[in-house]
Amino acid sequence: MKNFSLLGVPLSLLSKASIKLKLENFLRGSKFNHLATVNPEFLVEAHKNKGFKKLLNHTSLNVCDGFGIYFWIKILYNKKITRITGVSLAEQLCAMAAEKQQSVYFLGGFNVADKAAALMKKKYPTLIIAGSEDGDPKISSEKLKKAQPDIVLVAFGSPAQEFWIDKFKVDLENTKIAVGIGGTFDFWTGKTTRAPKAFRNVGLEWMWRLFTQPKRAKRIYNAVVVFSILVIKE
Repeated sequence: MKNFSLLGVPLSLLSKASIKLKLENFLRGSKFNHLATVNPEFLVEAHKNKGFKKLLNHTSLNVCDGFGIYFWIKILYNKKITRITGVSLAEQLCAMAAEKQQSVYFLGGFNVADKAAALMKKKYPTLIIAGSEDGDPKISSEKLKKAQPDIVLVAFGSPAQEFWIDKFKVDLENTKIAVGIGGTFDFWTGKTTRAPKAFRNVGLEWMWRLFTQPKRAKRIYNAVVVFSILVIKE
């Protein structure tokens, strides 16, 4: 696989078209695949959490979700990396599942999983909803085990969602793809307002979040300042 390592974590350098082809191959196969949408917070956490770094070195595919990663890889290493947000990847998987008549399970969030599933079903009428639930980062429910979906979207927040996938993949015998998607359900349902496209295009989504969700200040500081310092030092 065409990868680039940043702060000890591999990131895919594949084009958007090649990533889509890889996802299609995953869905055609019989193996379990753990996908991670890596943003600067992931890399700051992995820098201090060896268990998390080890996990991210054994996933099937790590895509870049974060302008900071895209920016520094371009500036310091002159490499181009495809940026795919968790929100975009989750919807892409729903669209592919609808086309291929494969099932999706919506897990996590706070009282939004059912609504998120209904919204995706409305947008993609042929989508098979295997189930939806708030879930618990510490357990794997009987409902999920019984459903055996092709795709599981896990919205517990990082790194809890990544550790959950790694721990409970043994219960997902027929699952082809499991991916942590953070606050995607909140964005889909309107519980959280996403930054305007103009902010996202120039990498200032963090500024929008700071204004609209000041309680995230520490997380934003880690993603913008601490992350940049670590990358420059490397």
